[in-house]
Amino acid sequence: MRCIPARDFSVGKAFLWKGAIYDDPPYQRESFVWSVAKQQRFLDSLLNGFDVPKIYLHDLRGRHPTRVYAVIDGKQRLNTIWQFLEDGLPLADNFTIEPTNTPEVPPGVMPPRAGARFSDLAPFWQKALKRTALAVVLVQDATEENIEDLFSRLNSGEPLNAAEKRNARGGDMAALVRVVARRPFIVERLGWTRSRFQHLELATRLLLIEEADRAGGPLPDVGGRALDAFVESNRRLAAAERDDLLARVDAGLGLMERVFDRGDPLLARQPPLPLYYLFVREVERTDGAAVDGLRAFLEGFRRESLAALEPPNGQSDGTIVEFTQLGGQRPTDGGSLARRLDILMDRFRAALPVAAR
Repeated sequence: MRCIPARDFSVGKAFLWKGAIYDDPPYQRESFVWSVAKQQRFLDSLLNGFDVPKIYLHDLRGRHPTRVYAVIDGKQRLNTIWQFLEDGLPLADNFTIEPTNTPEVPPGVMPPRAGARFSDLAPFWQKALKRTALAVVLVQDATEENIEDLFSRLNSGEPLNAAEKRNARGGDMAALVRVVARRPFIVERLGWTRSRFQHLELATRLLLIEEADRAGGPLPDVGGRALDAFVESNRRLAAAERDDLLARVDAGLGLMERVFDRGDPLLARQPPLPLYYLFVREVERTDGAAVDGLRAFLEGFRRESLAALEPPNGQSDGTIVEFTQLGGQRPTDGGSLARRLDILMDRFRAALPVAAR
């Protein structure tokens, strides 16, 4: 692997080559994680001539039919440039050109104003921005493992979390995790934030659950170490195994779509998701028609659980207390998941009409 500084790589070139730059390779982080304020601060630096961090691009020339580069580090900076030059982003409300940074401007040319978009800039400033040099490093003769390692090293100042590290390792299971993480249920219906790859964490847990079920084993631990081992041990995955796992998860998520609404408050936090997934799947196996009534049951169970935390006269339901304690103390433990699933199923059966039990 070689790292070579690119020559004459400007803002304008980055925009011109947008279609040939792959900004979402497997080792990348989630798209558009910069806030608007951070994007505007970067634009401020460009227009004021301040130094900005290097951008690292994997040189794909001659190796890919349509892509010339893949972004290793600098994705948010490139996306900010593309958005601004396409008029999708304004300058900050307090933007100013520092007097000492003003280039030699022809008479009568107004500097960029606060809140302006690219099309609002005077032609002189549009050209000046496009000519602004970017510090770009081209990474050549690199394997996938080289790229993944470099990406992790470049982000050492902002440590990768567990899900990001698993994603950066690559391999067949990591690729399958990314496919599941883009399923509509995960993208559209969850109330908790998708930042820092929480959607990948959930996708890995669901795949691990389905793999254990396929093997006929007990419910697995779904904590960080178990997820690491699962992804690492399945770096090479047969196509038939991959397709079967994906079909299983798709079926489970299809059931979840029957139960939960978009932005459902019951899904406001990630920890209950694997348990709900297991519960909905188990009810469907027992009585498929009962799935459509699970939303009301789970809402009632949640109210009952909250009420049990502050029982009158010191009385409490021991089963619900156990359920709550297990969820708080051992949320990712396989034994805890199995016991909480049993409690949910017992409660659900008790709530059914006598003729339906």
